[in-house]
Amino acid sequence: MSEITVAQFSDRFVALVLGARDLPKRQLDFNILLLSAVLRLESGREYSEGELNAELQRWILSFGANFGLDHVTLRRFLIDEKYVRRDPAGKAYQLDRAGPRFTYDPEVRSLDLRLLVAEARQERAKRKQQYMEQSGQ
Repeated sequence: MSEITVAQFSDRFVALVLGARDLPKRQLDFNILLLSAVLRLESGREYSEGELNAELQRWILSFGANFGLDHVTLRRFLIDEKYVRRDPAGKAYQLDRAGPRFTYDPEVRSLDLRLLVAEARQERAKRKQQYMEQSGQ
């Protein structure tokens, strides 16, 4: 089982959110996206389908616009990859204790994803400005 480090998660998540135009093909990148979608979910808490859908829709609005995902497809990926488990009746969802094939540094849960993306955007704008100044434009 591979572990996703904080640095690896941060770098790849930002690159995916800011640069991707489709779901990533690399399994690690795909799992980083899925992990990011469940970071706000509480361990041990049972979510109704509506509550889970609302959380996933928030994630899509914040980070998932470039991936062509809706909350239903995202929920299916999360279940298939064992990030989330659904009860037999299909009415309640929880983080899956068995877990996905990738483990991650617990510090990943404390990351502020919005801040990560905002800082990366600022850094890109700064580099662009420096380039423009150096090239005389």
